Amino acid sequence: MQESRHNSAQSNQNSTVMVMFFAVFSLLIGGLAGYGGYRYGYDRASLEAQIVLAQKDKEVVEAKAAAARGGGGGGEGGAKKEKEPFAPSTLDAAALAGLPGMDGLEGKELEQAVYAFNNVRGACQPCNDSNRSLGQCFLDLEKLRDAKTCANIPKLAQRVTRLAGKGASPDAIRDAVDLGVWIPLDPGNAPMHGPKDAPVTIIEISDFQCPYCKKAQATMDGLDEKYGDKIRKFFINLPLKMHQQAIPAAKAALAAHAQGKFWPFHHALFAAPKMDDAEIKKIAESLELDMGRWESDRASLPIDQAVQADMQRAEKLKITSTPMFFVNGYKVKGAQPLDIFSKLIDIELNDGDLGG
Repeated sequence: MQESRHNSAQSNQNSTVMVMFFAVFSLLIGGLAGYGGYRYGYDRASLEAQIVLAQKDKEVVEAKAAAARGGGGGGEGGAKKEKEPFAPSTLDAAALAGLPGMDGLEGKELEQAVYAFNNVRGACQPCNDSNRSLGQCFLDLEKLRDAKTCANIPKLAQRVTRLAGKGASPDAIRDAVDLGVWIPLDPGNAPMHGPKDAPVTIIEISDFQCPYCKKAQATMDGLDEKYGDKIRKFFINLPLKMHQQAIPAAKAALAAHAQGKFWPFHHALFAAPKMDDAEIKKIAESLELDMGRWESDRASLPIDQAVQADMQRAEKLKITSTPMFFVNGYKVKGAQPLDIFSKLIDIELNDGDLGG
């Protein structure tokens, strides 16, 4: 009788274990199927829907990063340090006398120049982080006079004095020089489009599978139409981890670059209805590339190293999202409308000449 009860208990236990096993197995399979369905739906969704999905992906990644930093727990470990508000400097005309063009100003024009140098934050790094005024940047940091560190300060100083000399208002001067964060980014050997001597350079840091980057291409095309040979563009790859085809696409585009077809390949990738290896090969064939060479190049170590070098360049600048643009060094984050880029470009082309 005891043996019968024991056998019955053992049988029940085995049944319970089997039920738990199949339950866990079903959850695992369901989860994988759900992710597969998500990827399938993402690849075939409209651009608007992809942007919504990408935003959700971004929020998940940011939430995980915040949790890893200790955020959300109610303690101070995850608290983000607030940036100190900008405090204008109090430099007088005598202190600023050494700036280019100051010796030719007097009266109201001199007052306006002094006001601008004291009340506009130096937007280059590290002045932007340390709350130095434009005048203080020029006076305190001798190294920023070196073009390798900051070629922007001397140009802005000359722009302030020139506009002040023309009687421009303080607000007009501010608009012409307070253009956002400026970073001296060297594009290296990145693919380039446009004249080498174009007065405006746009560097794009982008991901071929990013819907925001895809959306931004209409703006880039609009800038080409509006400004023509006045701009040149560079492209730097930053394939995000959430996009499985981003690295293969980047390698494929650089392999096309080896045959002089980067920009047609670039346009076709962003215009593609989906992103997979079959579509990438289809693009290469449509551009009549040497397929044997292209296949060899995209699988080569030099192409892989070029993509990795692009990613490291972005990492050094602490860029973690795409697209990111630099217009003559001024940072523009995200798929901004054409007028945002046009404001920067117009001021650079006119060298801040806003009139009187």
